[in-house]
Amino acid sequence: MPAAKPAPDPDPTYDPHAIFDQNGPLHPGFMREAIRTLMRALPIDPEEPAPQATRRMYCALLSLAALNPRDEIEVMLAVQALAAYHAAAAGWRLGMNHHLPNGDSTRHVSMAASAARTFDTMLKALERRQAKPLSVPIGRPAAKCWPKDNPDATMETWAVLCREDDVPQPETPEPPVTWTQQSLNVAAELREQDRRAAEDADLDIANTDGILPDGGMIMPEHPTPQQEAYIARRLGLGYRRTYEESRRNGIDVLPPIRPIRPGDLVP
Repeated sequence: MPAAKPAPDPDPTYDPHAIFDQNGPLHPGFMREAIRTLMRALPIDPEEPAPQATRRMYCALLSLAALNPRDEIEVMLAVQALAAYHAAAAGWRLGMNHHLPNGDSTRHVSMAASAARTFDTMLKALERRQAKPLSVPIGRPAAKCWPKDNPDATMETWAVLCREDDVPQPETPEPPVTWTQQSLNVAAELREQDRRAAEDADLDIANTDGILPDGGMIMPEHPTPQQEAYIARRLGLGYRRTYEESRRNGIDVLPPIRPIRPGDLVP
């Protein structure tokens, strides 16, 4: 079996970071807008230290250069691929490592998986395009000299060129919010109050007599229309909670409907 041929040495004259140069192969105005679009898509946490955010932006530029875009279309594909990657990373963090889960973990994980697939799709689209030589139409005008510019540091220059509103950042980040057990209990109580208010939004609670402190009611012999509506709502919610609990236990059967007689407790 013949030995595999060694990979050719990289061209020492090729500079992947030349796309950021003001006199580089791509128009600086287009690159300015592309980088601005990429920076706006990054998940920057306002509470994280400024060096971490700067490092994430700088690494995004390194990733853009590593994809070796040759023209404006390939820059657009590369920016979309990197935006999908950062969206997936943010989704994994929210779905799996959030400091206070709020019931949306499954949705965040699904979003992250979808963004990861989009990242792979965009990379394959870019690779298919880069496998072919660039088409040059007949009669293309001669290249022009790009306007000169004098940037200072890389990220500082792009921040000035791309940022629409210069929002001053605090010198020291604010300490993260620490949720105590008492705060969690208060939040749970408020959510429960909001849930009950939403369930009773279209009921005439003010004119409904006989409601117990825990929300239940003793079935009267001759209920008023307001009491009938309230009892029907409580029964419907109870059957729904029973059905959802059965579904979580692997039982997909509707709960039996029991008759209600005067004097029965409607929970």
